Amino acid sequence: MPSRPSLATSVPHQPSHRRALSSTSNVTNAVARDQFELLYPNIREFLLSQFTAHSMPQDALEYFTKCLDHNTFSGGGKYKTGLLVVEAAEAFKGRQLNDSEYEKAAILGWAIVFLHSYFLVSDNIVDQVEMSHRKQSWHCVEGVGLKAINDALLVEGAVFQLVREHFRNEPYYIDLLELIHETRHPSFFRNPVPRNYQFPVDVQRAAKIYKAAIYSYYLPMALSMIMCGFPVEKGPLADTSYYEYVLDILLPLGEYAQIQAEYVDSCTGELPKNRSWCFDAVRTSGTPAQLATLETHFGKPERTSRLHVQTVFAEAGIDARYAQYSEDAYSRISALIDALPEWHNPSGDAILRRAAFRALLEDIHDSDE
Repeated sequence: MPSRPSLATSVPHQPSHRRALSSTSNVTNAVARDQFELLYPNIREFLLSQFTAHSMPQDALEYFTKCLDHNTFSGGGKYKTGLLVVEAAEAFKGRQLNDSEYEKAAILGWAIVFLHSYFLVSDNIVDQVEMSHRKQSWHCVEGVGLKAINDALLVEGAVFQLVREHFRNEPYYIDLLELIHETRHPSFFRNPVPRNYQFPVDVQRAAKIYKAAIYSYYLPMALSMIMCGFPVEKGPLADTSYYEYVLDILLPLGEYAQIQAEYVDSCTGELPKNRSWCFDAVRTSGTPAQLATLETHFGKPERTSRLHVQTVFAEAGIDARYAQYSEDAYSRISALIDALPEWHNPSGDAILRRAAFRALLEDIHDSDE
């Protein structure tokens, strides 16, 4: 079996150039992204070495390389969710990470990127989406087709290969695996909604928002907490676990981010095929004529249909209603963050700092300005 490439020795680490979670500088954000991207070629080499070890033919290696590059590496992409693991770890520890810590946090970030890619490939097949993130959906690429079903499983498997390779000797390895399995399993989204959280929409929309909040916010923050030594069990001085407190904050925060994205799309004419927050806002108080227009034109790609929909949104005062929603959401989540106990982990080298969550909220809220 060939030796496995070492990520630790092959990627130069420049901690002085990476941004803190609370920074909003576009320059430092780009540098952090570039540093994160430097790991990808080595990650890909490691995953391909697993194929080589099983004597896979060259054409299979080339196909898997194309699959990985198309679905996980955007080459200049934001990687916001993956980077959140690194940034949260720095916030909890109150300092920049050393090389070993950075690599572990970044590997967990890349595991999330791969997990998201698995979901995206699968969902695009089910929904028959032809274009995704400004490029062809993987199943629409020439020569792929329904092989994409198997490819999605290979990308999902890469998540667990990465975690096993880099964390199997860590005492929290099982906690990482259980968290990933919990958040990817459909039963997670049938569990009772955590305390203090009320969905503002029906069950179908709630499930979509719930998933977005879990994958984009809770999963990276919780992975970072595990890596930083926060136990998953309830602490002796708390009536609930660290993770339940965090979930109470990140669910409405993720909802806020999702609804903001839907509102921005409606303003730019990039209307989704399915219902959005703007659609639901009109549905609850619109006139019969407005509702009929939405039923006829919403989600259709023709320019005239988009204009009809945007006219209805303007008549219904969507801008003002969203502005009120944004302020209400900001105030509600701010109160949850203020109530978060700033616990130390058992070893005393990390703190569950409110500032880490405040930075996420401010980032979303600033986008409304």
